[in-house]
Amino acid sequence: GRRAGAAAEDVGTEDYDAACAAVDRQIRELRLVLEQQEAKDREREWVGHQVMGELDENRLVDGITGEKLVYRRRMEPDMPVGHQQKKAKRLSFVMDVSASMARFNGEDGRLDRMAQAVTMLMESLAGFEHKYDWSIVGHSGNGPEISFVEFGRPPRNRMQRAEVVSALVSASSLAASGDSTVEAIDAAVKRVASEDADDYLVFLVSDANLGGYGITPEMLKRSLTSDAKVTAVAIFIAERDAADMLSSTLPPGRGFVCMDVQKLPNILSEIFA
Repeated sequence: GRRAGAAAEDVGTEDYDAACAAVDRQIRELRLVLEQQEAKDREREWVGHQVMGELDENRLVDGITGEKLVYRRRMEPDMPVGHQQKKAKRLSFVMDVSASMARFNGEDGRLDRMAQAVTMLMESLAGFEHKYDWSIVGHSGNGPEISFVEFGRPPRNRMQRAEVVSALVSASSLAASGDSTVEAIDAAVKRVASEDADDYLVFLVSDANLGGYGITPEMLKRSLTSDAKVTAVAIFIAERDAADMLSSTLPPGRGFVCMDVQKLPNILSEIFA
């Protein structure tokens, strides 16, 4: 019985395994980036031995003898390595599953690129549940918030992660024409900020096929910057001219062009920084 199950799993994850192999080095790089993220809300506390600030009562005698470091100040303490953050960071990945992703995949591999990106993200986040609470939604003509992975319910094994990628790919081939990019950002920003967290990030992935739907950089900017506590960014993975135009007209650090999945860890590292 077990052998048959194992064989079924092999068949079920074949494409996924190939995607993993293609981005194996990037998964290692991204895991390092994720591991190195420090807690954002460091608690301020009294730090003694300062040359200025409030007089530290415990050091009055030292002050009389001419010692200078007798003040204390409210500061962020130096964190020991491996400092445990108290709350997870909330991340929302908002993936383009519009009809154009499937339609133009044969020309420029945009859907394959997205599948590899999602593979890399899920494999890298596995095991970091204490540090990151994340969701994956899709946006297309079918709607702005098609759920693939919900907050607090990450896929538990390779088989489940393979199912997520396969669901994303088939959503694109079934998508009605139309666009819900702006609504997708708005929904993700609201949802990511709806619970208390160490930090809030939204990553919109788009094939930049927006001009035909009357979506301007100004509209994207408004949605990406709608909540000051949320870092929302757009990553464009196709149509280089449109992608370059969109990313260069967005505020610094809000728009990125990624025509090569191998660059994704660097981009994500920059966004976290």
